[in-house]
Amino acid sequence: MTDDGLIAQAQQFATEISETIQGLVPRCAPFTAVAVQSRVNVEQSPATGIPLRVKGRPLLTLKVSYRCVSDTSGDFLAVEKSSFEVYEGAKAAGEPLFRYDYVRNPQSQIPAAHLQVHAHRDAITYVMSQAGTATPRGKRRANATDVPKLAELHFPLGGHRFRPCLEDLLEMLVSEFGVDSTKAGRESLRLGRERWRRQQTRSVVRDAPDEAVAILTELGYDITAPPRTPSVNPARLRAL
Repeated sequence: MTDDGLIAQAQQFATEISETIQGLVPRCAPFTAVAVQSRVNVEQSPATGIPLRVKGRPLLTLKVSYRCVSDTSGDFLAVEKSSFEVYEGAKAAGEPLFRYDYVRNPQSQIPAAHLQVHAHRDAITYVMSQAGTATPRGKRRANATDVPKLAELHFPLGGHRFRPCLEDLLEMLVSEFGVDSTKAGRESLRLGRERWRRQQTRSVVRDAPDEAVAILTELGYDITAPPRTPSVNPARLRAL
């Protein structure tokens, strides 16, 4: 893929992210693609973070960034590194409460996709105690008389096959903290999640085309093998 092709795919990715988030947070700053040597950074411009409110009052700020490259085939965009950081209050400053990170080629003994919790107990339990009442879990938390526990939070992992996507985290914040949202905004997240998982399905098929052939044959499709059998990529399927 040429540099222009990489930038074009990254900008399309940035546009899709912007449309999904702005369905939930209409005034959110858009995401853009910026070339940096052989990579493209997809991030907000300006980098103000995504404000998440409860009853109109800023409760959390989500900061999102992606670093993208060409995949191993050279034909498609791949995320080399991503970070979703959740901060208390109206600014993405200081240490986050928690973060989702993905590193395509980790250099140390860490999972490629992982969750890190930075918050001290008091910081995150305060936010939990201020939860909105628009969702059942948020309402129960806001009306609780005992001190909230960090273990009460249920962090989504993106289903059985795929790492968490941005839409997973945003919907968790809406559900767990009662962040202001609309029906259309929540539907935007679900459509974005479907798009992400369809893209990931394509990646899995490229890693294991033999499995794709097997299931499609079971479903009644006639499959014609190409002159050169595509190689499988078990390393991607086996990696932690």
